Amino acid sequence: MQKTLLDIIILGLLILLFGSIYLKWATRRLQFWILGWLSVLAHFCVLLVSPTTNTGQSLQSFMQFGFLLLGGVSFILASSAVSIDAERVWSTAAALSFPPLLYAALVTFGGTNPLILDLIAICGETLVLLLTVRFYRQRPLVLYSSFFAAALNVLTTVVSTLHKRPELGIYAALTQLFFMNAVLFWDDFRRISAGVITAGIGLLVWAAVFPSAVVFAAFFPQINISPEVWNVPKYFVEFGMVLTLLEDELEYASRQSLDYRLLFDGNPLPMWIFDRKTLAFLRVNDAAIRHYGYSREQFLLMTIRDLCPAEALEDRKESVVSSIVNSTVTGPTTHILRSGHRIQVEEIGHTIKFEGRDAHFIMINDVTDRQLLHNQLVHQAQHDMLTGLPNRLLLRDRMEQALVSAARHSQKAAVVCIDLDRFKQINDIYGHAAGDAVLQQVAVRLKARLRQMDTVARTGGEEFTVVLGGLASARDAGTVANDLIESFREPFSMDGFMLEISASLGVAIYPDDGLDSELLWKSADAAMYRAKNSGGNQYVCVSREISNSASEATELEVYLRRILKEGGLELYYQPQYTIDEKLCGFEALVRLRHPRFGLVLPDRFIPIAEESGLIVSLGNWVIEEVCRQSRAWVESGLPQLRIAVNVSPLQFMRVDFSNFVEQVLKHHNMDPHLIEFEVTETTVMRNLDEVARQMRVLSDQGIRFSVDDFGTGYSSLRHLHQLPISTLKIDRSFVERICERNGTYSIVEATLSLAHSLGMNVVAEGVENKQQWAILRDLGCDVMQGFLFSPPISSQAVPALVEAATPVTLRSARG
Repeated sequence: MQKTLLDIIILGLLILLFGSIYLKWATRRLQFWILGWLSVLAHFCVLLVSPTTNTGQSLQSFMQFGFLLLGGVSFILASSAVSIDAERVWSTAAALSFPPLLYAALVTFGGTNPLILDLIAICGETLVLLLTVRFYRQRPLVLYSSFFAAALNVLTTVVSTLHKRPELGIYAALTQLFFMNAVLFWDDFRRISAGVITAGIGLLVWAAVFPSAVVFAAFFPQINISPEVWNVPKYFVEFGMVLTLLEDELEYASRQSLDYRLLFDGNPLPMWIFDRKTLAFLRVNDAAIRHYGYSREQFLLMTIRDLCPAEALEDRKESVVSSIVNSTVTGPTTHILRSGHRIQVEEIGHTIKFEGRDAHFIMINDVTDRQLLHNQLVHQAQHDMLTGLPNRLLLRDRMEQALVSAARHSQKAAVVCIDLDRFKQINDIYGHAAGDAVLQQVAVRLKARLRQMDTVARTGGEEFTVVLGGLASARDAGTVANDLIESFREPFSMDGFMLEISASLGVAIYPDDGLDSELLWKSADAAMYRAKNSGGNQYVCVSREISNSASEATELEVYLRRILKEGGLELYYQPQYTIDEKLCGFEALVRLRHPRFGLVLPDRFIPIAEESGLIVSLGNWVIEEVCRQSRAWVESGLPQLRIAVNVSPLQFMRVDFSNFVEQVLKHHNMDPHLIEFEVTETTVMRNLDEVARQMRVLSDQGIRFSVDDFGTGYSSLRHLHQLPISTLKIDRSFVERICERNGTYSIVEATLSLAHSLGMNVVAEGVENKQQWAILRDLGCDVMQGFLFSPPISSQAVPALVEAATPVTLRSARG
């Protein structure tokens, strides 16, 4: 009893050791080993009971065998080939446990029919061999050993039942079980080490215990061998398993150490480990030494602070150190190399234990080039490429900062819009390169007249915007405006030419003229146009009238943005007639009906749409709505007439514009020949390459093009004839003066002659009286439109006009 208790205590302590190892290193193998030793412990616990009845003694014998068998089966399940999935575990456990347990139960409780016992043994071994072939066919040692052990077990069982000693079959099963455990243990580890050898030999001796006990009992009954001798192999096996686990852990640590040396010392990125308390370097890799220029010895005498700029430590010493110690990823931050050169780095790290200290592992990624590229991209996104001045994006931010600062310090701020007077003439006469050079000189002069805290930005072709902060009074803004005008007094030198240029300025004061930056900007812009219309070369401050106009523009923008999403725009159609007064087409005109302002004409809201970036959405809506209505008219039986649609230059600058048009035409099953796009001279000439590309793509689809307001821009037929343009539209300003002495008759006559010589048709806009019509008819103008024929009509009135389709009677304008 005492010896059994000692066995239980020793075995229990070893199981606790296995458990502590499992908590740190949980594996399936260790899990089954613990389960196996718990079964063996249960086997010893059964020995503490001393039953007095035959049934009790039989039950005790069966349980002793059963727990020992289950312990051996658990060791088998720990094999790497079995424990990889649940199916193998359960099938192996059933095949190894059920037949031997059934055999032992029959033998223990009196079932001694030799045929049944032999049949159970043969069936059990057949299952074992099938599983062996399935799981270990690629492992010849296990395969052959299993066949040998199975054959020996069946032979022993048959012989023992013939000699009416069936209990020997139980010993044979245990011998086979622990013999195969020895084979599998070696097959799994295959190394000559203290743990593997100890456990392997222990399992072999454990397997030999059972036949040895039978031999000694049969042939040497006089020798009394203590049960503790038979238990010694168990402890060898357990100690061997513990040693094997320790060897695996040492091997793993060795591999980890090697991996660490490869990953740390051989890594191309700088790495180091430093003490969390002192910030002193504990270890650095070769890449850090190469990158930073310090030797290993120098590094180990330094701290993290030695790599940080002095100003960073002075201004935010605690935050710098805290970010290094606590964050997983920080940066970009500045480090100083031994050469004194500064670099931008990102630090990736985590907390570790190093040589017993609380330490931090850091990997450095030098992002200096990336940060430089990022800064360049940000600068390009926020600055005008030609002048280097801030663009609209950066200006908005600077404007908000100036207003916040002014409000905080109870000061004033100002927004000044500047537009160069008659700048298009420079482009027309000297070319765009000369114009660009002048803009660069203007930028330099404006910057020279402003303080460091002020901002000057290029916000349009020849438009600039200035933000003035920290003003004591509105008079200070006027002083600066005068100074800016004075900067244009001196002529600009350009390739030997002296160019006289003036500017018109509009000034809006915060908070006098508004509290919102957008409102101030619009008000200053309106004031600038007031100055330009008054002759230029002056500045105009925002008045109540101008402020109200800017407020209305803001309100219109908000309303336009909403109705583009919800609907509410209207299309009107201006009829076009041939020289013999026949209806030949329409020009589509968009109208906006505002709840407060009523019907708003395009010349009022189109500039707002262009400035706010809504013009593309608006223009695309017009194209789609024209196609939808035109298709509906055709399907209702009306004759097909061409419809002209005005296209914004911003639409042409969208690379997908031609694709959009193609998709709309397909969606509405619209004949492209019924659509004519009107473009202005400015649209064509300022973006000639991109516009030409898109025009050719659309022209190939069948769409026609006309140049709207011809004669008001800076183009010429020399340029236009290179494009797929079929029609020129004479601007109404030329038609209005065609009857006057010294008017525009000769210009219109020349335009018609040149256009016809190039195979183009001509449309005259704004024909409002019979005298204009007669002159244009005599000059051979192809198509006319204007109030003489018909004002723009709603889309609902179009079918009735088309159905009439009879020559109209000439009437006075608007009559």
